[in-house]
Amino acid sequence: MYGKALALMALPSNIPSSLRELGALSDEIWYLAGDTSVDSSWYTKRASLSSLYAASELFMTTDKSEGYDETRAFMERRFGDVQAVGSAVGSLGQWVGFNARAGLNVLRSKGVRI
Repeated sequence: MYGKALALMALPSNIPSSLRELGALSDEIWYLAGDTSVDSSWYTKRASLSSLYAASELFMTTDKSEGYDETRAFMERRFGDVQAVGSAVGSLGQWVGFNARAGLNVLRSKGVRI
């Protein structure tokens, strides 16, 4: 059943509407979760959730476990991956910001007007 639905959604003529629906679903999930972000994280959160949702749906098509336990475990692993990547990106952003400020301060100390 799920396999047929995913196959129909993957037809070239259905891809635009499938992506539109996936975007609307992820937006609704974040809204119901209380997300009020208005910065670039709005896009990254929705893209991450859409990817995770699509991957989980695809995994579910071959899951024969009782109560879709394997799909649930798959989703938990993916959530962990997303959290790890988000943490790494946040740390990288802090590092870049610190070094950019330090570089500007060095230039200012040399008399460069910035």
